[in-house]
Amino acid sequence: MPMNDADLQAQARSILDAIAFIPFEQCQPLSREFESIPARRPDIYAVRHKTDGLLCISKTKSLRGRFSGGHKAFLWAYPDRRVVSRWR
Repeated sequence: MPMNDADLQAQARSILDAIAFIPFEQCQPLSREFESIPARRPDIYAVRHKTDGLLCISKTKSLRGRFSGGHKAFLWAYPDRRVVSRWR
């Protein structure tokens, strides 16, 4: 049975809340190799800074491929001189 707009909005809000309120310490740390990230799996992901909070939420067909090929969040870190260990 197809979902109506209200159901889709409620589901989207639930997913957003689940992602937005995960404590930083429970987030996946970033590394140069990305070995701990699943190789080929469609997923929704978020990039978070330890003090600045949630920076972006997006979707991808390959989570490891998205990050190992470079991600715009890494470019944001350097002009602002942010410490990469504070990103997850």
